[in-house]
Amino acid sequence: MTVITNPYDREGIWLRGSFHNHTTNSDGHHPLSTVYRMYHDYDFLGISDHDLITEHEGEHTIGTVFEAIEVSSSQTHMLLVHPPRALMDGYSNEFSITNYQRLSDICIENGGLSILAHPNRFFSHYWRHEDMLSMQRYNGIEVVNGDGNPEYDIAFDKWDYLLSAGRRVWGFGNDDSHVYGQEKRAWNMVLTEENTTGAILTSIREGSFYVSTGYGFDGIWVENGQIIYDLRSSPFYDKMYKYVTLIGKDGRILHEETGRMKQVKYTVKGDEGYIRIAVYLEGGFGAFAQPLFVE
Repeated sequence: MTVITNPYDREGIWLRGSFHNHTTNSDGHHPLSTVYRMYHDYDFLGISDHDLITEHEGEHTIGTVFEAIEVSSSQTHMLLVHPPRALMDGYSNEFSITNYQRLSDICIENGGLSILAHPNRFFSHYWRHEDMLSMQRYNGIEVVNGDGNPEYDIAFDKWDYLLSAGRRVWGFGNDDSHVYGQEKRAWNMVLTEENTTGAILTSIREGSFYVSTGYGFDGIWVENGQIIYDLRSSPFYDKMYKYVTLIGKDGRILHEETGRMKQVKYTVKGDEGYIRIAVYLEGGFGAFAQPLFVE
């Protein structure tokens, strides 16, 4: 019997947010108050300065704010969302699997998230395959990082590498914003019960979110061995071409489709390992769902 695990099989509301953003407390160009204004219409926002936890203070219109930290060795970086303040006791950003795993564990045990940051940033701070496999406990990797350019801040290849190795890790999209113009390039759309810290973190741990750079899904369903992707629909979107690819284990292309469709259906065969979808809207904006695992 084939079992399809669908992380979107839940009721809730869609919330928009990014976890990876900087202020003048590290190498950002703007103070916290300005960053709040840059993201004034987001449902949630994380501030993740390098090697310190920036305290949220002052007025803002964002529904939920998260403390975070970017662990920033000279070799590679890791994003920790909702870490306890005790993380800073004896803190070191030195890169070793032992140290990074220790910090990751502390954050996860606090109910937070551990994310391998910009793993394909080829000029510095990238993640090697062997190090990603040596890390045993983390929630996911940044598959889209808005700070750089597509040639070195897109990491779908490394996501497929980990998924194909049996790791159930999620893909995240974040701005990694430092200056004006870097905001609202990539974000996470979370399907959750309410806009609270606990509800958002619970949904993300379970994979109930997708990455967007400007397009999206209205729902993802499983019925009678078939996965049904309801693409974001409106009089505007329905007139535009979409470019759809379904990917399985080892990066195998399972299905491709183009056209002015509102829905994509795929009949599961049972040997896919996992199935994830990438949808590009005419003009280049995209949406990238979490994998549905097939057993």
